[in-house]
Amino acid sequence: MLPDIEWIASSMGLESLSAWTETSLRAGKVGKIGARMAHFVRSVKLYKISYRRRWERRNSKDMKRLVDLGHLTSDDLNRYMAKVQLPKQSKVGAELSDLITRRVIIAVLLMLCAIPLVSQSSTPLDDDTEATRFLHAINVNVGVENKDGCNHLLSSAHEFINFMNGPIIGMDNYLVALHVLPDRCNVSNAINFTNEAVVGNLRSNAMMTISPDLEVVDGVIYQVSATFNLMGAMKDESISNIYLTVFVIFVLVMLSTQFTGDAQKLVLGPIESMMKMIKLVAEDPLEVHIFDTLTGVGEYETHAIEVAIKKMTTLLRVGFGVAGADIISANMKVEEDGGTAVLHPMIPGKRVYALFGFCGIHSFDHCTEKLQDEIMTFVNVVARVVHEEVNRWGGLCNKNLGNGFLMVWRIGDETAVQEITGRIRNDKRLSFASTNGNYPKLNPRDVDLRRIPDLDIISDKALIGFLKVVVELNRDRQILAYRSDERLVLGNDAFKLRMGFGLHAGWAIEGAVGSLQKVDATYLSPHVNMTARMEAASKQFGVPILMTERFHELLSAEAQECCRKLDVVTVKGSAIPMPVYTHDAFQDQEFPEPHVPKFISLNVSTVMRQNQADSYDESMWKTDEDLLQLRRLASPVFMAFFKRGIEFYLKGNWARARPLLEKANTIMNRQGIAGDEPSKAILSYMEARQWQSPPNWKGFRPLTSK
Repeated sequence: MLPDIEWIASSMGLESLSAWTETSLRAGKVGKIGARMAHFVRSVKLYKISYRRRWERRNSKDMKRLVDLGHLTSDDLNRYMAKVQLPKQSKVGAELSDLITRRVIIAVLLMLCAIPLVSQSSTPLDDDTEATRFLHAINVNVGVENKDGCNHLLSSAHEFINFMNGPIIGMDNYLVALHVLPDRCNVSNAINFTNEAVVGNLRSNAMMTISPDLEVVDGVIYQVSATFNLMGAMKDESISNIYLTVFVIFVLVMLSTQFTGDAQKLVLGPIESMMKMIKLVAEDPLEVHIFDTLTGVGEYETHAIEVAIKKMTTLLRVGFGVAGADIISANMKVEEDGGTAVLHPMIPGKRVYALFGFCGIHSFDHCTEKLQDEIMTFVNVVARVVHEEVNRWGGLCNKNLGNGFLMVWRIGDETAVQEITGRIRNDKRLSFASTNGNYPKLNPRDVDLRRIPDLDIISDKALIGFLKVVVELNRDRQILAYRSDERLVLGNDAFKLRMGFGLHAGWAIEGAVGSLQKVDATYLSPHVNMTARMEAASKQFGVPILMTERFHELLSAEAQECCRKLDVVTVKGSAIPMPVYTHDAFQDQEFPEPHVPKFISLNVSTVMRQNQADSYDESMWKTDEDLLQLRRLASPVFMAFFKRGIEFYLKGNWARARPLLEKANTIMNRQGIAGDEPSKAILSYMEARQWQSPPNWKGFRPLTSK
């Protein structure tokens, strides 16, 4: 850029660019401006770098002065300088800036190249001026009394006129007037003329007169004056201006499109994608959304933010679960006015209906003591099996307690369930006149869940989910590996992981428990407690799964046929008798791996299992290999003896119940196992009372523990 300045160029012994001829400047104009644009861009970058360094030096100097004065320590200085450093330009910002700069330079160069091609001036060209000057020079050289010169002047003037109005110029009446002084050689008649017909119809700005400076020789004035018709040139100029305008509009539209495309790709597109993610999660927090990732932006910060939002939404879904869906939705909802930045996790709870399942790990204290820091790995292996199977069969995990898990098969909130069962309609019809439109609150125990369509399928799948967990606990290779862990050996017996499962159906309050410092989304109700007590009671009956009658009555007929009633009990904290049921699950056996066609990958196997759950029907109770293998010892004869024995036991006829239950226990003994645990539990209870039912026997008994 410095050689462009004339006095600097001369001091350097160079010819200034401004001293070039007009022709050479025109030839190098585009290259010159392009170079200047590149120099300008470099200058801006150098300015930014120099400004940053000056700011850092000045700030560092001021802070060191504070250190010297004792107001700050060196560590304070380092921490402060790390915090207040000017933010480094982001990759997306640098890329966008470079793209805009390059496109602007290209657009400027394109316009500089194209404008001269489409531009046209209405003023006479340099050739016209030079021709007029040449004729003027001939006029001066001819003199006053030179006959040969006159012929030359006349022929030159005629050639000038014919050329200007000839086909080369391409316009009739281009030269509309010519006057030559002095008046000799009959110039007034032979040369001088004015085309009045044309001149009279032209505006003053549509004519241009070229008149070289007059010369005086021996007192005689010599001058040539030529007037040109610019109307054609003005028309061409107008058309050229239209083309130029169209070209400029095209360039601007192209630049605008390019800028918009760059902004859309690097900034706006990722932002729109993020907003789409947030809206989808706010609308349905529990859905596993598959977000489309923008291509070509992987190395930019916007992509990192996009990935972070995906992970955060997934963590919210995993962390809060089904009980926290409303919390996620309420706090992620995008308001039209931008919403508020205040977090509101403590939203009011609401009554919902669900199937609740609780599963606990047996001998957990022993495992914790022996495995110590490896207990987390152990629990997570068990959690993987429990979560995968329950989720596959329609449930969700609400709480991970370490030694137990609370699982939920959500049915719906109170309003939805009451609408389905017809409670709202009936209560409106019966109470409207007496309550003035204020309907009484319904007792949730009055809701008959059996009236909900397809709930038997959900209930069946909940039971199958737990049964599949039992199978996987005895088939999963990671879990089976703990059987050979010497640390977990119990006396002379190898360690075998066993879990208890409880199932119940009812209502619960779904919502947030805690404070702004820590929030858990969970369910609170006596029905949730009942589920946990069923899991605890399963140990007393010696069965893996124990379910209440409230759950059992929701099962399909095919599923109920596979279950057996064990007892009628009251649990601690409740005086209501509760019949309890189980599904036999013989665990001390090998469960073969599911049959998967050869060359099928593990992912395909998982898909096949999911398809089995999605396409569930009641025939599965009689066809699924895992379910059949679990119940292979529960023969029809055994089931008949046990059923009759329990009936007599509940009626108080223990004398007839005893031999039937002993027979059921003997049948199991003959199959190579240590009898039937539920039969032994009932026999033990009757034996402790001398085989006589109490006088106040009402057909149920309290459980001895939670």
